[in-house]
Amino acid sequence: MSLRPGDEVAIVLPAAQLPEAEAGLLEDAARVLEGWGLSVAMRAERTHHFYLAGTDAARAAHLNEVMAEPAVRAVFAARGGYGGMRLLRHLDPGLGHVEKFLVGFSDVTALHLVAARLWPRVRAVHAPNIAARHFLGPEPEAERNRAALRAALFDPGYEVDEPVAFLREGRAEGPLAGGCLSLLAAMMGSGFVPDTDGSIFFLEDVREAPYRIDRMLVQLRNAGLFENVAGVVFGEMRECADGINDLREIIADVLADGSFPVAFGLPAGHGPRNIALPLGGRAALDSVSGRFRLG
Repeated sequence: MSLRPGDEVAIVLPAAQLPEAEAGLLEDAARVLEGWGLSVAMRAERTHHFYLAGTDAARAAHLNEVMAEPAVRAVFAARGGYGGMRLLRHLDPGLGHVEKFLVGFSDVTALHLVAARLWPRVRAVHAPNIAARHFLGPEPEAERNRAALRAALFDPGYEVDEPVAFLREGRAEGPLAGGCLSLLAAMMGSGFVPDTDGSIFFLEDVREAPYRIDRMLVQLRNAGLFENVAGVVFGEMRECADGINDLREIIADVLADGSFPVAFGLPAGHGPRNIALPLGGRAALDSVSGRFRLG
């Protein structure tokens, strides 16, 4: 599955509102996609509801509409923040017959989990939310983020090959699963728990204290999500520090009962670099080469 020039795509705001001072970023994002040869439809409320980009019903209606439209080949989240979980009761479970990409990260992890359960032909891509400076900015990292996402969507041979540090050595292969750790923890009990059996389980977050990371990992462990994984890889976990405890040591301690390799430092998620990761793609960890590979 890949995009082609001329394909129709849509931009949605499924979670947080876009501040008035940054409203122009929606148009900037559309111009980037149009520069890739895509036809862009905007499905976003111009009003807000509390801190959200419209009521739950309005945001869900936009998402249901573009997920149901056969001509729409990809759906891009403009922003994350908070709000995707509020849409679950409004989403149409009968929309999975249309093949398309669902692109975003952070709060969008909730929607990726929904897609995995309800919409089997939808391909989730963990990648930048596009009305944000880490995607639109002039910095080299933003340019690399744009290039990676474009390649992930247009190039059927897209590959990722990145160095990572290993907290426990080993080699493993499996389909890539996961996303934002705090959203994965919050979705426990929702009916949308990810299938991690045999997977390379990817976890990332930002500005979470080590004790909170500990608590969320223990929650996933108690729910059985690490029992049959092939391997685990963490993102850079930026600002997840308290000046006293070593987060890597805490991760190693929580996952000490496992025999699978555990890696750290993949530049995907809440950092300047946020490489595109097609979830479900074939991933591999290898402590001999010190690499994470996908594709």
